[in-house]
Amino acid sequence: MTNVSIRRADFMMVLAYASDLATGHSRDFALKSCVLAMRIADRAGVSEQVRRNAYHQSMLRYVGCNADTDLLSATFGDEIALRQDLVGLDMGNRAELGRVFVQAFKRFYYDLQPDAQAKAVEAAMSQALAVARPVLIAHCEVAQRIGERLGLSGEMGRNLGQIYERWDGKGLPRGLSGEEVLPAVQLITLAQDVIALSDAVGIVEMAETVASRGDGPYAAHLARLVAANAAVLMEGIGVTVDRETILALEPDPPVSLDEADCDEAFLAIADMIDMRMPFTQGHSRMVAELAEGAGRQMGLPAADVRALRWAGCIHDIGELVVPVATWMRNGPLSVRERDAAQLHAYYGERALASFGREGEAMASLVLRHHERLDGSGYHRKVGGSDLSPAARILAAAEAFQTSREERPHRRALSSDAAATQLRAAVREGSICPDAAEAVLSFAGQRSRRAPHRPLAGMTPREIEVLRLIAAGLTAKEAGRNLDISPKTADHHIQNVYAKIGVTTRAAAALYAVEHGLVRPGETKSSA
Repeated sequence: MTNVSIRRADFMMVLAYASDLATGHSRDFALKSCVLAMRIADRAGVSEQVRRNAYHQSMLRYVGCNADTDLLSATFGDEIALRQDLVGLDMGNRAELGRVFVQAFKRFYYDLQPDAQAKAVEAAMSQALAVARPVLIAHCEVAQRIGERLGLSGEMGRNLGQIYERWDGKGLPRGLSGEEVLPAVQLITLAQDVIALSDAVGIVEMAETVASRGDGPYAAHLARLVAANAAVLMEGIGVTVDRETILALEPDPPVSLDEADCDEAFLAIADMIDMRMPFTQGHSRMVAELAEGAGRQMGLPAADVRALRWAGCIHDIGELVVPVATWMRNGPLSVRERDAAQLHAYYGERALASFGREGEAMASLVLRHHERLDGSGYHRKVGGSDLSPAARILAAAEAFQTSREERPHRRALSSDAAATQLRAAVREGSICPDAAEAVLSFAGQRSRRAPHRPLAGMTPREIEVLRLIAAGLTAKEAGRNLDISPKTADHHIQNVYAKIGVTTRAAAALYAVEHGLVRPGETKSSA
């Protein structure tokens, strides 16, 4: 991973996954809409530029959906359930929209007596659109900003500014109509409704519904095209869409990001995650900064430090599956809510599958960021033998930073008090002492331990060499992998053997496994 190059489309797939979690859409909803939109575009004979814009729009349409979610939740309650009720709905049909709002308010006020509930629902209905309208406008503006940070064109930004516009002028925020609505917006609005309706009622009824909405939310000629070719267009889309399919659809030339651009893209994802609630703003940025700094202090290889920085940015992406109302409550979670919340590490790991092999190191860290040395963490409840030095650092960084942030059920701790709390966790055996002190030292807290000495005094390069020989590479192969001579590689190997007190490759490999420097399933090519 010396020269970083990651496809921009990989980042868009991660954001699509995040948006699907936050909106309650079905699995791979945005990716399926991408495949469908490209098929519709081909049949409609649109220009290559429209096709390019539709490709990006399909995955980024709801990327701003976390903006002002706390306001939405305060009015409607469970925002994910509300969004699920709105999927595939003709939003221009005020009667249908009102029915969904009433349903949401009844759910929100479920614990009131019938008369009190009726009054509460009536009051909420009177302000529903006044709350929803600025939130939807914010979604557009945030989507535009994230698209810009990914390096997308100004034209693509204009598309993201129209995500709720409709052919008949009944959309938001500007009530555009007809050809004022950009072609890619028309395509994606239709494609995503087609996916949602097919999931809900099947292809035949979906085609009938789409045909009936021509000159409503959709241009009539596109509605007719989809209705007439529904079965062909939907063929195979019910199967999970994989990364390779989406990458193959990207219009030429494919765009790759270097390390600096990747840093900005990860920060954009971090901000997208954290904007759901006021008290989480900037959380992921700070965790990433602490984890990266601690990794450097512990002498980890550059690739590990980079993985820590990026995993810190994205570690809470799985929290999007839990409604904001759950996090905002000033009180304990129910057993079911706690179980759902603890699964966020699993969903975070799955989000990083979009990066292929490049994402494996980050995914491993994200999966473990709430695990503890004594097995008291979650969600897998593994112990220290399963936690690499980097995983221990991320866990310590996340615990320290979170304790310094206010939450509805508790006040924020000062940095000194947070340090005391982290050291208490060390004494209890749940947090790694070296990781904790590295985090605290980087955060400006006076260390209570001698300066940390990297594993057995190995340099970052020697740790890299140890990983390679533990994976079965020869000195020559390790040298080729690291772009050094076989003689230099062998010199590093002998230094490693001396420092860890072994004389054989097998013993060195065992040491690497014992100290979390290699993970099961790693291959020579990934070392």
